[in-house]
Amino acid sequence: MRYRTHLATTVAISLPLMVTSDSLSVESLSFVALGAVFPDIDEPHSYIGRRMIGISNSMKVVFGHRGLTHSLVGLFAAIFIFHLGSTTFGLPLELIYWFAFGYFAHLLQDSFSKKGIAWLQPFSKKRFQSGFRLIYYTTGGIIETLLFVIAILFLIQEMLQLNLSDFSFKYMNQFLH
Repeated sequence: MRYRTHLATTVAISLPLMVTSDSLSVESLSFVALGAVFPDIDEPHSYIGRRMIGISNSMKVVFGHRGLTHSLVGLFAAIFIFHLGSTTFGLPLELIYWFAFGYFAHLLQDSFSKKGIAWLQPFSKKRFQSGFRLIYYTTGGIIETLLFVIAILFLIQEMLQLNLSDFSFKYMNQFLH
């Protein structure tokens, strides 16, 4: 799945949760978005991989694409690293939870790809395809494009329904200053 589809679907799912839990902020959206693209750090040609090329190349050599970063162990390792950041730099735990939500959403979305993912790496390389090989997408294919369009339509509907125009202007102004 392309980064834009990961971002659109993850934000479409998390936005109502953020609103109902009163945790909608630029920071929480940023961390859920970071989590949504983070597992692809093991692919140098990915959105995040191109921005962290040295780390990405190393990760791909050591683990391969859709290796450890696309597993529950990778998720817990990333949460642990961010938790260290929480205790060291005072990063709010709530932001780590949103990062973890985005990361898990990425894994779940990739599990519906044609190849699935190995949830239990490094303990097992067995790949699981959540759609039972009946429901799946291929990266860049028509189904993924359809998912992206549907997620964007949901986001537009959510923003209109939740009257997020006030949020947008308030936090964009806060972000710029």
